[in-house]
Amino acid sequence: AVVSTQSTGFTVPVDILRRGGVDVKIASVLDDLSPVAGRSGIKISPECLVSDISEDDTFDLVFVPGGLEAAEAFAASKTVGDIYHRHNNQNKLIAAICASPIAFNEHKINHGRRITCYPALAIRLDGNYKYSSDSVVVDGNMVTSRGPGTAFDYGMTLLEQLKGKETRDQVAKDMLYTS
Repeated sequence: AVVSTQSTGFTVPVDILRRGGVDVKIASVLDDLSPVAGRSGIKISPECLVSDISEDDTFDLVFVPGGLEAAEAFAASKTVGDIYHRHNNQNKLIAAICASPIAFNEHKINHGRRITCYPALAIRLDGNYKYSSDSVVVDGNMVTSRGPGTAFDYGMTLLEQLKGKETRDQVAKDMLYTS
């Protein structure tokens, strides 16, 4: 069971996406809808279970937050792998931040592309990607980011990919985001 996730890499992008008018559905890899503990005791309340997402369900974006325990759970989850593969095959956006890009490697998704992750976990990519130290990396339909300190850049990048530069710029202005 996932006992901890990196809450900044979750709450910041979700907030940015919702401010930009994106309908965000929060799913848990656990087997119930109990709140998931984020870093520093922040509780994240799922709205559905990953296991309840049918093969017919498609989203414009599938992203997972970071934190090593969460990343390990995503990497071990056949369901998460299936969802990523299904969306990748439809050229939908797939994304991961912090430790969670290791799930892409575990599920053998887009080997050979540019990617980033929490620096200490780059070794876990097993040389299957072109590692970058950039804050956010976009390679085709795959978006990755390094960690909590890059969560705003990541969220803004995801919003721009989904809703365009004008929406991204308006949300950035409203949030006093200047990067």
